[in-house]
Amino acid sequence: MEIRKYYEKEAQILSDHQKKMYFSDPWTKYWHGTRFVKLLEIMKNLNFRNFLEVGCAEGYYLKSITTEDASPELHRVGLDISKGYLIKAKINASEATLVLGDASNLPFKDNCFGLVFCSEVLEHVPEPKKVFSELTRTSKKYILVTVAGENLFYYLTNKLKLIKPEKDPYTKIGHGHIHEMRIKEVISKWAPEKHLKTTKSIVDCHFPIAFLQRHKMPNSLIPLIRIADRIINRLPVVKDYGSSQIALLEKPAKQQ
Repeated sequence: MEIRKYYEKEAQILSDHQKKMYFSDPWTKYWHGTRFVKLLEIMKNLNFRNFLEVGCAEGYYLKSITTEDASPELHRVGLDISKGYLIKAKINASEATLVLGDASNLPFKDNCFGLVFCSEVLEHVPEPKKVFSELTRTSKKYILVTVAGENLFYYLTNKLKLIKPEKDPYTKIGHGHIHEMRIKEVISKWAPEKHLKTTKSIVDCHFPIAFLQRHKMPNSLIPLIRIADRIINRLPVVKDYGSSQIALLEKPAKQQ
């Protein structure tokens, strides 16, 4: 299935997709909700006057974003490949400017946004490095990017070929992952090529949430898992494997 058609179908079928990820089920809140809170905290402490979200979907970040230098003049722009998602985003973030477009060919000038934000998109697109180049090109100062990384459980089972690869990632609505990515293996290598400085890198949520959720593990395990995550974050090598992976990058002054 062609990527645009897939996300139009997803927008049509899934109701309040982002709301359910961030605020409903305790297990998805552990993964997606943890990332949501951490990203908003990072953005709150940055200083920028305009903001582009690439792959805005239903517009929950556009709706929720604040900055330390909060101002009614903050200009929010959301881009998505799906018209259906933009219709939903208009309801959630009515003050934002919404644009139908392709992340690999952004319809904006160079260096025009103080912050370019792209969450859980790169693993869904055919050419993630090309999209990353577009994020860099259109950013004046900051690029904030996340990927749905491999946790250690998934990495090992995949290496041992215990998981059958999907023949077509676009057959299952609500998934659509083409790539498995880690900040250390991808973003940390691409950033120097663009002369970007990594100012923050966060890897969290090290446990296989989909597996635990599917096998109906009790919600009471979540606080224990959060404690285990904090322990794992102190361990070399293992700490790089987590479902939530965030990188804040900054352009040098001469490129701004």
